Amino acid sequence: MTILERYCKALYPKWIPTRVVICVMLFINCWTSYMLRLQMPILAVPMIISQSENSTSGACVQDDDSSNRKRRFLDDDNYLYTWITNEKDSIHLKRLSRASDNKALEIEPRAYLFSGEPFDWSPEVRGQLIAAYSYGNVPGNFIGGIMALKLGPKRAVLWTALLAALISLITPLLAHAHWGVLLMSRVIIGFTGGVTFPACHTMVAKWAPPDEKQRFIWSLLGGTFGTMLTYPMIAGIAGDINWEMGWYLPSLLMFVWIGFWALLAYDTPNEHPGISTKEKEYILNSQMGIVRQEKPTLKQTPVKQIFTSIPFWSLIMCHFGNLFLLFFYQNAMMLYLTKALGFKLAKGGAIASLPWAGRMLFGFFFSWAGDTIKKRKLISITALRKGATIFSHLIPGICLIAVGYLGCSFVWANFFLVLALGFNGAASISNLSNNQDLSPNFAGFLYGIMNTIGCTTGMIIPPMVEAIAGRYGNPINKWQILFWIGAAVCILCMLIFILGGSGQVQSWNEIAPAKRTDTEVEAGAETTTPTGTKVQPSDIKT
Repeated sequence: MTILERYCKALYPKWIPTRVVICVMLFINCWTSYMLRLQMPILAVPMIISQSENSTSGACVQDDDSSNRKRRFLDDDNYLYTWITNEKDSIHLKRLSRASDNKALEIEPRAYLFSGEPFDWSPEVRGQLIAAYSYGNVPGNFIGGIMALKLGPKRAVLWTALLAALISLITPLLAHAHWGVLLMSRVIIGFTGGVTFPACHTMVAKWAPPDEKQRFIWSLLGGTFGTMLTYPMIAGIAGDINWEMGWYLPSLLMFVWIGFWALLAYDTPNEHPGISTKEKEYILNSQMGIVRQEKPTLKQTPVKQIFTSIPFWSLIMCHFGNLFLLFFYQNAMMLYLTKALGFKLAKGGAIASLPWAGRMLFGFFFSWAGDTIKKRKLISITALRKGATIFSHLIPGICLIAVGYLGCSFVWANFFLVLALGFNGAASISNLSNNQDLSPNFAGFLYGIMNTIGCTTGMIIPPMVEAIAGRYGNPINKWQILFWIGAAVCILCMLIFILGGSGQVQSWNEIAPAKRTDTEVEAGAETTTPTGTKVQPSDIKT
């Protein structure tokens, strides 16, 4: 036992089950990962001002003299406010006159480091910067599944998280170099974020007893909590101080978490120095016959069977629809609230976090209900997964359509936004759990594949939003089209899963035994029991 392991064993509280600590670490892992994911979609609002759009645009603006909201058509105004600059600790609004011939506005030179001034980049550049995370996230998910097999989930997360936190910390410097450098940094952070969920699913498969698996999956909604916290935090920092500070705090928080992850997280119960013998045997015995504790190699991975499995491809489509909804919220909702409706940045950030709070709360309820149904065997696992998509996909799709037609009815619009993402919390017992059903032994690898394909939605949505709504000044009627597209994708993917999905363990879940060399056979290589006891071949009765 190493010094670090002895220190870990001494630190571990005896009254808290070790698997609960692992569950908390997975939760915080997803939380911090989402903070870095959401920085660009939020900070794109204060750090980028386009020549082609009105920074105070919005069909609905706040009347400072009353609590009522009214519609205002800004095209009739002869002036527009462009950006806020920090100068001698005072905020000055620069008022520019609109040219009568509708020529491009005259814009001052680019922003200076530590000034908090925005860049004069186009909506197309903004869309690409928001999408850049997904350019790295898509291959990152696939490679992350392989890294979880080769390195183990703990080390895969540790090293990629360190890289992401460092790059995020120096992002303001990179942005001032060139927007192309900023874009490449976001691609790298996206790649590191892609490793997170395949690694987490690998740990869930190894640590979760079958009757507690839904609650372990709920811990992966730590990303939802991170989103709920990040929107108001970063928007408030950017609004009260400047956008540069919005990059620093999440990075520093992630460095703190990395230290705890290095100390407390372990790949399997067998490797953990602080776990009690009683708890280890409980976990391993409950998984016996379903989950193998040894780490499968790439040669033992049934790649052909996985890619020809109809239930798995149905799951991929279901997951695609789920991520289309999530990326739509993450990458487009701040633009909708601030540009289309006219919220100020801080208020927009606070309101944008409400649907994620709903998803967190609903997700906990659905996870508890899923574990209860599974334990009591009220319905089959397949029926549970397919029935859950009604809540995770169908109801959110209907709510999105409603939002598009509510316009400036802020209470009702936000009510349906909260409902849409709230009911999507049922994804914890539909697409987010189904890979564990199909193959617990290769759950992380499966999730890497499905997330690779699903995360392409993050590459599609930002350019789509700018092409349909952004280039026209974000009018509400254009956003109605976007809400219809989001709803259609969600519902169609649900139907595909209902037709072809399954909740049964697939035949290719079993790990093929690795071929041993003649030397190993002659030496009588030892084997390992589920509880970690080493046994010599001569001790095994035939």
